[in-house]
Amino acid sequence: MKPYDILIKGGTIFDGSRKARFNGDLAIANGVIARIDRDGKLDPNDARQVIDAHGLHVCPGFVDLHTHYDAQIQWDPYATLSGWHGVTSIVLGNCGFGFAPIAPEMRERAMLMMSRVEAIPIESMRTGMKWE
Repeated sequence: MKPYDILIKGGTIFDGSRKARFNGDLAIANGVIARIDRDGKLDPNDARQVIDAHGLHVCPGFVDLHTHYDAQIQWDPYATLSGWHGVTSIVLGNCGFGFAPIAPEMRERAMLMMSRVEAIPIESMRTGMKWE
């Protein structure tokens, strides 16, 4: 059995520690980084899948601490636009208000407020919000 699920070979690695980037290999096993080799000498035969990353950047996912997905997360649970740009984690409700928890009688008011303050179309919220 091969020790790694994925081996990313020859990419420019940014490890997230503020150290200088370097060219090397990165191995993944069971969904986590198992090994990073600064010399780029990990054996491709040790992985089920090999990705050639020469000329590409390999870096940890980005955390977006200030988003406006408060309503959109209801109909776009993957926060698609952020994912397209390498964001893997987002924070909601950081502008001082959001949609949860909210009493049923305050739902319309909350949507009106978000429409005014965050420019979220009211009809999008009325159609897409899942209050349960």
